[in-house]
Amino acid sequence: MKTKKQSFVQAGLPSLLVIFIVLCLVTFAVLSYVSAMRDYSLSRKTADRTQLYYEADLNARKELNSIENQLYDIYRNLPQKEESLFLQECRKAFPDMNGNLLSFQLPYGESQGLFVELSLLLPQSDEDALYQITKWQVITTADWNADDSLPVFQLH
Repeated sequence: MKTKKQSFVQAGLPSLLVIFIVLCLVTFAVLSYVSAMRDYSLSRKTADRTQLYYEADLNARKELNSIENQLYDIYRNLPQKEESLFLQECRKAFPDMNGNLLSFQLPYGESQGLFVELSLLLPQSDEDALYQITKWQVITTADWNADDSLPVFQLH
C-alpha cells in the first residue's frame, strides 16, 4: 500500500503544480490584455482630443489672420496715426470690442472651446504689430453638474 500512496503523491503533486502554473499564466495573460486594451483606449482618446485641439488652433490662426488683415486695412486708411482714432475705427469694424481688447472663441469637442483675446496697439512704425495676444486658452463651455448620487454620511 505504501507504493500506491507514493505513486499518487509522485504523480498528483506535479500535476497540481502544472495546473496552478497554467492558471497563473492565464490570469497574467488576461490581466495584460485588459491593461493593454485600457492603454489603447486612453491613447485613442488622447489622440482624438489632440487632433480636435489642433484643428481648433488652425481655425483660430485663420481667424487671427483675417483680423490682422482688417486691422492693417484700418491702419493704412487712417488720416492721422493716433491711438484714439485707430481704436474708434476698430470699434466700427469689431462692434464687440471691450476697450482695446478684441476676443473670439472657437468651439471644439463637445464641451470645450478655444478662447483668444487680443490687445490692440497702435504701432510706432509700419513694421510693428497691431495687436498682442493676451490669452490663448482652452475653456470649458458646458455646465458642470455635480454627481451627488453617492450616499454620504450626514449628521441630522
